[in-house]
Amino acid sequence: MLEAIKKLGEIKIKKEGKDVENRLSILIQNPNQDGKYPKVLLAVFVKKDDGSYEYKEIRIEDFSLNKLEKYLYRRYSSNGPDFTLTSKITEAEKFYNNKIKSWFRNYGNKNELFTKLNNAFHQWESEIRGDLEEKYKDAKASLKKKGCFFTLAIEEKGQLRYIGDYDEFKKFFVDIVTEKYKEIEKEKQIYSICSICGREKEVYGDALSKVFKFYTLDKPGYIAGGFRKENAWKNAPLCLDCILKLEEGKKYLDENLKKRLGGHEYYLIPKFMIEKEENNQIIDTFFGKFPNPKDEEEILEELANIQNILTYNFLFFDSRNPQVFRIELYIEDVLPSRVKEIDDKKKEIEKIFENIKIKEDKYQNIKFSFRELRKFVPSQKFYFEILYKIFKNENINREMIFSCFMEKIREEFTKENYLTPLVLQAFISFLFFQKLNILYPKTEYYEEGGEFMNELEKSMEEFFNKYRYSDTFSQPIHKAIFLLGVLTQKLLDIQYAERKTTPFRKYLKGLRMSKEDIIELFPRVRNKLDEYGKNYYRNLETLISHYFCKAGREWKISLDEINFYFVLGMSLAEKVLEDLRI
Repeated sequence: MLEAIKKLGEIKIKKEGKDVENRLSILIQNPNQDGKYPKVLLAVFVKKDDGSYEYKEIRIEDFSLNKLEKYLYRRYSSNGPDFTLTSKITEAEKFYNNKIKSWFRNYGNKNELFTKLNNAFHQWESEIRGDLEEKYKDAKASLKKKGCFFTLAIEEKGQLRYIGDYDEFKKFFVDIVTEKYKEIEKEKQIYSICSICGREKEVYGDALSKVFKFYTLDKPGYIAGGFRKENAWKNAPLCLDCILKLEEGKKYLDENLKKRLGGHEYYLIPKFMIEKEENNQIIDTFFGKFPNPKDEEEILEELANIQNILTYNFLFFDSRNPQVFRIELYIEDVLPSRVKEIDDKKKEIEKIFENIKIKEDKYQNIKFSFRELRKFVPSQKFYFEILYKIFKNENINREMIFSCFMEKIREEFTKENYLTPLVLQAFISFLFFQKLNILYPKTEYYEEGGEFMNELEKSMEEFFNKYRYSDTFSQPIHKAIFLLGVLTQKLLDIQYAERKTTPFRKYLKGLRMSKEDIIELFPRVRNKLDEYGKNYYRNLETLISHYFCKAGREWKISLDEINFYFVLGMSLAEKVLEDLRI
């Protein structure tokens, strides 16, 4: 993974015309990277003839991407100063103490410029605090939920110069950031082997934690060398070149390849398999495909259309706490051809569910989505296991899937909520797994054996074939239970029309019916229809009996699968009867 991110950083540096030797351009960060800090509070000082600085004002400016090297921003601490005087503001009073005063306390005597600025801030502290609070309120009033960051500039001979225009700030910035990488380095022997490039160089032991929060030396489990922190360089020694390339790769991930699937954030990390010069066009194509956030459907389609000269790594993570980066799932080396297969099967099944009636006079296209699938999966751990198996083409337990579907469906059934949209979403998810051929144990297919089919059965089989359900209803028992669900729904409709209630629901046992319950339910439904004098479904009942006879006594399906096919029949009742003209 790190090698792939480093390669991404190398490409980014080259495409932007940067040089890894130019430390400054690589070390700076974008304070408005996520678009949440579009305004700048600029403290302006005037340089006087005697070389001292006089406070003038605080201005509100729009953030400019072209001024990144002028802002000289890089985050360091949430409760202390950042690397320079450029910092994000969360609360004006607290900000001044935590960021401005503490920065001067730590670094105010590093050089003559810093000392003079320190004196100016101290001399006009009251005015600066007051203006800062007032301007911050003005900026926030127009920004709603967005924020602003602070930096300073100096008017010198009529020209406004930001801190990034001063060599004193630039040198300090590069030196202090580099020093932070050296907090843990190999002692006694200056050179060792970098864990990424494999070259013998000066290495830094704690540098990886500065780039990725998931690597930390605060926990004993991360420390090699007998849990002695001074020996931790052995874990992941990195040279400065690789660190900077990792930084650039991480920046590109954050700005362009941070996506969401099923409601979870992930990094899409490309791993280029061919590095010949003639394949630069493919690299350019990839870099041009994801400039803006897109939904999961568009992303899958884009990924599917790239040739197999790279693989995809999916790194799912939780970063809701900015101080913690927790890896939830890592899927490595997924070929574009596999993504194409996933995308193709998704589109194939969605064609089946176009213009589906979900309520009276309401039709809808049902689409498969990972976000909707997530609603059925009871635990995040199992959801990530499903994602992994989808992308890696590994088997998923069929009974577990039915169990997930039915747990959610039963919950809504017990509340007497309308089930059709939910059941159809479960059904399209099931078809998605089935089309990918990753469900196990595999379904045994029933052979007709040349037996004569009457007209009604022919119509039913045409229905299954028309909507490409044949694989889903591979056994007669699937068809029998499904059609019994259709018949039961019609009884409930009649009962509700007559009594405005559906007492027959109690016989459905909260959709936990066993084989015996299903067998007993069939005559109950027929008898109740007869009692109402509205049994218009004799042909359907004959067909159900026919499929039950074909199924015999051995039903090789689980309780959850039985109830899933039953409730599916309930949800598709109108469609079935409309197609069969019953």
